[in-house]
Amino acid sequence: MEMAPGVHRISEVTGSNVCLLAGEQMTLIDTGIQGNGEAIVSYIKSIGRTPSDLKYILLTHFHHDHSGSALELHEMTGAQIVTHKDEVEVGPDHKPMLRKGNEADSGRAPWWVSLLMGGRRRDGLVPHTTPVHMQIDHNDVIPSLGGLKILYTPGHTPGSISPYLEKEKVLFLGDSVLNNVDRLSRPMMYDRKRRMQLDASLKTLRGLEAEAASFGHGPPLKGDVMTKVRALTDRPYDLSTWRIVLKNWRTLRAFRASTKRRGHWSGAQDE
Repeated sequence: MEMAPGVHRISEVTGSNVCLLAGEQMTLIDTGIQGNGEAIVSYIKSIGRTPSDLKYILLTHFHHDHSGSALELHEMTGAQIVTHKDEVEVGPDHKPMLRKGNEADSGRAPWWVSLLMGGRRRDGLVPHTTPVHMQIDHNDVIPSLGGLKILYTPGHTPGSISPYLEKEKVLFLGDSVLNNVDRLSRPMMYDRKRRMQLDASLKTLRGLEAEAASFGHGPPLKGDVMTKVRALTDRPYDLSTWRIVLKNWRTLRAFRASTKRRGHWSGAQDE
């Protein structure tokens, strides 16, 4: 599906949403969980392109439901894996690799949240050994990535980014904002300091003129994008964790049940 000229959303994937920038040198934004390689390559062929046209795989953050097929696609197409420098760690061979995360930044739910959701506590992360071929930083504008401007929006993870196509006015929000169809929300996060950091990050986006947006989860949005993003940042995300969870426990249980049926649990949820 073409959500804007040259910007495709690939629907036949599992995990996060996946977008393809179909310029001369194509860029993929996120990959979903592992096993999506064939579906993504099939989509590339369906629009008359070849797998070798894919030059870059840009990850909005390290979580496995966004990065799980990055290594697979690199091996299938030769595309370079790109992410923010704060999503990178040094691998056993002293080469940069995507961070695995730890309890502090994995988004793991406290035991009482998991009990309320109706199941055992799980990390929501699958360890992987994904190489990183290019590291990017805040405000980088990268012509080879389709002219994307890299906006650094930490909070959900230390190196979360929200890439922005300035010419086309398309914003890719990763998991910094979720689209629940009837409203936008921030992801469920169990650390209050990280929630406040995400709020500060989202406020830096208020001056953008985006006319379309893609989210890590939920349908794309056209029209009133920035009106809705600004309205979201008008609501402080500074409640105590227990208040947020109790307010949303029905949604949390429904999310847990749906992701069990899909065979994964990313740990993401709306506020």
